[in-house]
Amino acid sequence: MSTILIIEDDKLLNEGVSFSLQGEGYIVLSAYNGKQAMELLNYNPDLIILDINLPDKNGMTLCEYIREDMSVPIIFLTAKDTEEDIVKGFKVGGDDYITKPFSLPILKERIKAVMKRRIRERDSIYYYQDLIFDFTKLKFIKDDVEISITATEVKLLELFIQNKGKVLTRTQILDKIWDIDGDFVDENTISVNIRRLRAKIEDDPSKPIFIKTVFGIGYIWGDDR
Repeated sequence: MSTILIIEDDKLLNEGVSFSLQGEGYIVLSAYNGKQAMELLNYNPDLIILDINLPDKNGMTLCEYIREDMSVPIIFLTAKDTEEDIVKGFKVGGDDYITKPFSLPILKERIKAVMKRRIRERDSIYYYQDLIFDFTKLKFIKDDVEISITATEVKLLELFIQNKGKVLTRTQILDKIWDIDGDFVDENTISVNIRRLRAKIEDDPSKPIFIKTVFGIGYIWGDDR
């Protein structure tokens, strides 16, 4: 069950949206100012609905603060409806921007859409020891440093990670990565790409701990053998 934090100083509006979302099965937390919001962030909500005009803090500033430590989806719900405000809302880290007056059914659908999008993004990110692979954004991070990888290397990484602990034969790798395009390549192509990939992700490519060779067969990802 997902938890939604509503940060809105208008008590009636806050309570009305809260009641409606509870009816959809959400757990709802309500904050009426920035101070309360900061305290409720400790409950790690799954989504935040954020007003900009709060009595003690600007919502844009609060969004930036949240973004420093959390990747929780944030939907701005505000009366500030100029193009400049909307653009700034996205720039400071908002995932969506809804202006008042608004429709509750539309808000509910926007919540579902944002949460689904975040779930897909989360599932596309893979963490392994000191490595982070973001297959949606085609990013690879090692020791907090982003490293450039090619489209073929991305496909190789996805194939290995999806088959973690399983030995992949050279024929299987050829079929999955190259033969899908109908182009002829020989097994040396695999060796070359594996060598390049190891140079990027391994501390010592001559003694790989991520992509290991299973002699006479193929390769395996992250196995202790």
